[in-house]
Amino acid sequence: MDFKNKSRLLGIDFGTKRVGLALSDEGKTLAFPNSVIAQDEDTLEMITAICARESVELVVLGLPLGFGGQETDMTKHVREFGEQLKGAGIEFEYEPELLSSKEAWRSGGSNKIDASAAAIVLQSFLDRKKNMLR
Repeated sequence: MDFKNKSRLLGIDFGTKRVGLALSDEGKTLAFPNSVIAQDEDTLEMITAICARESVELVVLGLPLGFGGQETDMTKHVREFGEQLKGAGIEFEYEPELLSSKEAWRSGGSNKIDASAAAIVLQSFLDRKKNMLR
């Protein structure tokens, strides 16, 4: 991933009912809540359209893990969605997440709680990548 490229990253907080989306700035420094979409048969098509419209270079998919780092039932759903992204030709990476929705709610949750959770996941990824470059 080229951090000097003027494209964006899309963060996803995947849920069984709703999917939270967040976008980075073009400098890939900050993550911003974007929107919440329904998790249904159109989800992949909507994400593909957002990726094209926003010049998304990489999708960061939050991977929920248990407190001990173990996989959960939700982890399985997220991995299945990752396979759908891969099948659609969308580049993505997993970012481990733990309680991002609760953290988003605690920091001023609103009706866009899932988008805020996606921004937390994406910001974690951006911070980790920047620290690796130092």
